[in-house]
Amino acid sequence: MDYLRWMATWVAILGGACLGGCAAPLAVNNVTDIRSSTGSRGIDVYEPKRRTDASVPEFAGDQLVEVRTFHNPGGGGEVEMAGASCSLEATGFSATMTSPAKVRVPLYRGQSSTLAVTCQKPGYQKRMITVAPFDATRQARLASGVNGGILGAVIVAGIDAAADNTKNDWRYPVAKVVLEADAAPGR
Repeated sequence: MDYLRWMATWVAILGGACLGGCAAPLAVNNVTDIRSSTGSRGIDVYEPKRRTDASVPEFAGDQLVEVRTFHNPGGGGEVEMAGASCSLEATGFSATMTSPAKVRVPLYRGQSSTLAVTCQKPGYQKRMITVAPFDATRQARLASGVNGGILGAVIVAGIDAAADNTKNDWRYPVAKVVLEADAAPGR
């Protein structure tokens, strides 16, 4: 009987560990729009300067950037949590939201601004991270060469070096903010 109880306990622990690490992301029910600090009425924050024929980055569309907050209860791995107050700031725009969230941000190919994301929640320390855009076209191109072994990687690297990367698609990764619990009084 003790053996069965012992087995049941370990199965529950292992199952719980998998569920904690394999949990689906929390649902996001709405999209947050940015506030332009340049006088733009739309997503392209350089639009007012573009109308005057000023030299500004090429507008390449927009992206929904996910802002997600996590904590690490008892050292058992990161667990996503909702309800943190977050702000996002970049060149020409900002936004405020409650996690988890999706924020519509402008893309300017290789000239997209780094995002500064700050989140706070009662009982946790305020935390700020930066989220830099990456060249998604180039990343996919180079990743395709990995499957071909060393020769494939060399060929793809040569193709990449000769490519016109000015029109590549740039994207932002998920803004993952891990909050630490406030220190208990008396520590």
